[in-house]
Amino acid sequence: MAVSPVSTIDRAKQKLTDWRTNATLFVREVFNVEPDVWQIETLEYLSGNDPQPRRRIGMKACTGPGKSAVLAWAGWHRLVCFTEKGEHPKGIALSGEGRDNLRDNLWAELAKWQQRSPMLMHMFTWNKEQIYSNEHPQTWFLSARSYAKDADTEAVGRSLSGLHSKFPFILLDEIGDMPTAVIQKAEQIFTGGQADALIMGAGNPTSTTGLLYHVCTSARENWNIITITAD
Repeated sequence: MAVSPVSTIDRAKQKLTDWRTNATLFVREVFNVEPDVWQIETLEYLSGNDPQPRRRIGMKACTGPGKSAVLAWAGWHRLVCFTEKGEHPKGIALSGEGRDNLRDNLWAELAKWQQRSPMLMHMFTWNKEQIYSNEHPQTWFLSARSYAKDADTEAVGRSLSGLHSKFPFILLDEIGDMPTAVIQKAEQIFTGGQADALIMGAGNPTSTTGLLYHVCTSARENWNIITITAD
């Protein structure tokens, strides 16, 4: 018996609902990979369907455990699952070590995982500046951003502008030495009645003045911190 288009649409909607409330399931089914235990713990913070969540997730890690993979999974999870009729996700990816680092690490990681998913290859286009929905390229995207090393607070703020969305999100890579001005500007996505926003960052503990130290100490009560060691 032929399956009706309505039944197919209903099943697709249910799948998106399941993925939205279970990021680990999304990773397993979309990328056909089994996350590590600490990665599952991190993905759980992305899950859920609270009315007005304010997600702040920080990964304090050694070198090379797979934190860039988790950031990339989080980016794809937001792009695919956090959308409604007339409302699309908009995101920014930023690296504390500049555009070259972003291009060579997180941005390349996003491309790698897209290439493992026929669905993502069909739905989205990846280029050096942006990942965007093929159906709604102007309103549904993740943009690569940067700021100069000597940028002042206003310049840093401009690098995080343009996220007028019900589902804004910011991915921050290499936040160990990133200036705290970044988070001051990034947290503006939690104002203005946003329904569901996310800031997620990862880095090595290389500084006692950088953003990672800040979120792990004075801002600790507002963040979900995952510590990953070489063990």
